[in-house]
Amino acid sequence: MPKIKPFRGIHPSQFKAVEVVTNLENLSIADAKVIRQGNPYSFVNMLVPKLDNLFLMGSKNELAFKKINENFEDFLEKGIFIRDSKPAIYVYQVKSSSRLTQTGIWTITSIDDYLNNVVKKHELTSTDREQSLIDYLQQTGIDANPVLITYTAVDKIDEIIHQTTLKQTEINFDKDGKEHTLWKIDDEPTLNSLMNEFSKLSATYIADGHHRAAAASLLGIQRRKLNLKHKGNEEYNFFTSVYMSTNQLRIYGFNRLIKDLNGLTSVEVLKSLEKNFQLIESAQAVIPEKIHDFGLYLDGNWYHLKAKTEIFKTNNPLAKLDVTILQDYILSAIFNISDPRTDSRISYRGGKTAVTDLVSEVDSGKFALAFILYPTAIEQLLEVADEGEVMPPKSTWFEPKFDVGLLIHQIN
Repeated sequence: MPKIKPFRGIHPSQFKAVEVVTNLENLSIADAKVIRQGNPYSFVNMLVPKLDNLFLMGSKNELAFKKINENFEDFLEKGIFIRDSKPAIYVYQVKSSSRLTQTGIWTITSIDDYLNNVVKKHELTSTDREQSLIDYLQQTGIDANPVLITYTAVDKIDEIIHQTTLKQTEINFDKDGKEHTLWKIDDEPTLNSLMNEFSKLSATYIADGHHRAAAASLLGIQRRKLNLKHKGNEEYNFFTSVYMSTNQLRIYGFNRLIKDLNGLTSVEVLKSLEKNFQLIESAQAVIPEKIHDFGLYLDGNWYHLKAKTEIFKTNNPLAKLDVTILQDYILSAIFNISDPRTDSRISYRGGKTAVTDLVSEVDSGKFALAFILYPTAIEQLLEVADEGEVMPPKSTWFEPKFDVGLLIHQIN
């Protein structure tokens, strides 16, 4: 059922790609300014532009958006960015230094699929964050950070991807230990076949990028109301997205750091945990190897927590998640953290953050304890989404994380 569509992608030239493409993960404004100063071709010029004259009319945001648009047009005029002459769908592949290869279809997705739950969600979104993304899209038209969407693998789609990767590449470069490759599909028979195969999918699922999908959809609704000649095929009706089958994705755990013991002593915390968990002290760091097991670091000691059967013996897919068990039986029940989205006493460390880094943060006194979680399985995510449920925040850390500036969908 998903409606994907070819688009005239804008991408850096082969010779400038390594300088343009930028990693957004943990990128601060200060970092962006440093990158911009040392690299005039970086995509950060479309994020944190240098304002030449702060005394021009308008707010700082208005001046920034104006400069971003100028920079974007300048990149196009100078050939740093190239706009493809024909609408296309792309195959994107990233290879990591660990030889992990992940490949998917880079296209644009109808906002109606998001609104009608053809593309299913599993996370809540924040209105404030949505609005900042809407403002950026509205003022610049630059849709450059794709939503990661997953689906159950289809042989025909896999075959189209494979055959495409045997052809000439559009872009190929190495950066920060990863090899990025982009291929273009612009012949009509292959495009029609690909769109037809996607239309047969019973469901797809957002893996990463809930806020980006929500922002694009809300902006699209606004544009429809303002456009008296709206037809439905305008670019504002679509958002950039990369589809990767479930067997291409990797999920890592999201660990928790807690700032205080809620007025309890360490002994009282451990005693409270024993009500619903088997507690085993460990001489070494506890990295859970299966679901319903947790690692706890407290007062310089490691503990292995095994959830008792009665607390996860349920048919509710949401209630069986380790992140839900942690929230309901520990964070809320013992530490009085009822809303993990807003409580300042909890902090998250996802992806590949070293356990030694978590230990250092606890030992420094910045946090009182750390919980190590086993990664949520992709099958669990699909089951929760199919039930229309919403996971607790920071339930999953997906790889790949996309850099920006490699392929742009322009909505204006």
